[in-house]
Amino acid sequence: MKRLLSGSFLLPFTIWLVCCTSHIHSTKSFSHIEEIIANAPDSALNLLQNTPSEWLNNRATRAQYALLYAEASDRAQTGQNNDSLLLIARQYYRERPHDTRNLCKTLFYQGKSKLRQGDKPGALRLFLEVEEKLRRIDEPYYQGLLYLRIGEVYHAELNFVRAYRYFRDARDLFIRSGKDRQTAEALLGMTASALRMRDLGRARRDCTMALELADELRDDTLMKRSLGYFATLYTVSETERIPSDLLQRIEQAVHGDTTALGLCTQAQTQLLQNRLDSACHYLKLAEKRTENPDDMPMLFYTAYRIDLSAKRYPEATRHIHRFIFLNDSLTRTALQASAGMIEKDYFRERSAFADYRIQNRRTWESVIALAIILLAGIAGYVIWQRIRLHKERNERYLLLVREAQSEYQKLSRHMAQKDHAETRLKGFITSRFDIVDQLGKTLYERENTVSGQAVMVRQVKQLIDGFTENGEMLQELEQIVDMAHDNAMQKLRNNFPKMKQSDIRLLCYIFGGFSPQVISLFMDDTVANIYARKSRLKSRIKASDAPDKELFITLLG
Repeated sequence: MKRLLSGSFLLPFTIWLVCCTSHIHSTKSFSHIEEIIANAPDSALNLLQNTPSEWLNNRATRAQYALLYAEASDRAQTGQNNDSLLLIARQYYRERPHDTRNLCKTLFYQGKSKLRQGDKPGALRLFLEVEEKLRRIDEPYYQGLLYLRIGEVYHAELNFVRAYRYFRDARDLFIRSGKDRQTAEALLGMTASALRMRDLGRARRDCTMALELADELRDDTLMKRSLGYFATLYTVSETERIPSDLLQRIEQAVHGDTTALGLCTQAQTQLLQNRLDSACHYLKLAEKRTENPDDMPMLFYTAYRIDLSAKRYPEATRHIHRFIFLNDSLTRTALQASAGMIEKDYFRERSAFADYRIQNRRTWESVIALAIILLAGIAGYVIWQRIRLHKERNERYLLLVREAQSEYQKLSRHMAQKDHAETRLKGFITSRFDIVDQLGKTLYERENTVSGQAVMVRQVKQLIDGFTENGEMLQELEQIVDMAHDNAMQKLRNNFPKMKQSDIRLLCYIFGGFSPQVISLFMDDTVANIYARKSRLKSRIKASDAPDKELFITLLG
């Protein structure tokens, strides 16, 4: 029994110890590979190929191994397809967003793999995704490498303006990180883009800086590329002559170069020295060895310049037409390829989205069912609460209706009493003013006898004196007019504070219902003047912006 227990304990312990030991060995080995992968990618690739399988016993080491293998293979330029390894790394690092650096490296090498396969739009989408993630961390070197690749994609897509911008940003980032060789590569990309945009001044400046860096680094490859761009630049330029020392250096650099690019540069150097037969010879050799269709336009343009210098105008015309036609063809091909790649990416995303929907359908169905049940319960509770509240609200409304009916009855009785009082008051005012008005008319017209007229005159004079400007009944008259006509006199004074007292008194008599003849007696004025003043006041009130203008006009008749 003791042997059985000790054996059951030792076996897991032994497995755990082996796993820990292999993890320590793999971590040290991978750290060493990361240190040498930049300068010795072949050695790093050899070490990765001889990695023991027991070291790859968890997802972390497998993802690290896959990323290192893809990077070493890319730096060694083996041309291997590492998409499956990169997929392992991508699935692991996507679940760990804090490890932004490794995720960006994975996406970057996936983009380079797509670029080698000719999928430029797919590569560009991955590069742009890496660019967005790199903004969160400060990695100028890797960001410069990314911009270098993006610039190459845009250059291949014939978008030279954006290509130049990305090459320029890559140059700034490499300068910041102190990488002179990559800075020279970015400057050469800027030179190529500026040449295609026919910006010869900018191309000459960028190429000069690239050549200076290549001389400092003593890098023959960069020097040869820079000098080749100088030969193309002065071939395209029709006004400037190349310096003799630069021409000799270009000729020495490409001497014996049998590649298509080297032969084209030799043809251009012979053209710049006006050795047209030699230039034709090298140009024919370059045409035979050229495999990249993008290099053909420059060969035709060089042939055009050679024929033009030799005064073979029909051949020159034919070559310039072929140059224009090939440029247009390459432009159309690039646009069609880009559209096709974008469409392929769209359908690929749709397919991936459909797979995702199928995998998650059951989970979502369960979640939706639970949500429906929960919502049904909440809805039932809400409906019950609404019914209860509706019932209470109806009862409260009934109580309010009863109270409103009671208040309405009280208000009706009050209004009836008020209407009765106003009717009696108006009758009193009308009867009293009718007497005064009639007496005034009688006195004015003098139709009675002399003795009767004397008595009547005394009575009328007493009444009239009471309504004069300083009379006792004038203030009472205004109060009566206010009671009978909705406070007309108070509103008149408020609406027209600057109106003369004589005009206010005249309007008070008019609102009271007195005739112009009687008013002329009250105010000791002629009837014609009373009519004139009444007309003037009516026009003034009509032209004003008084709030109670309509009431005054109605009372004026």
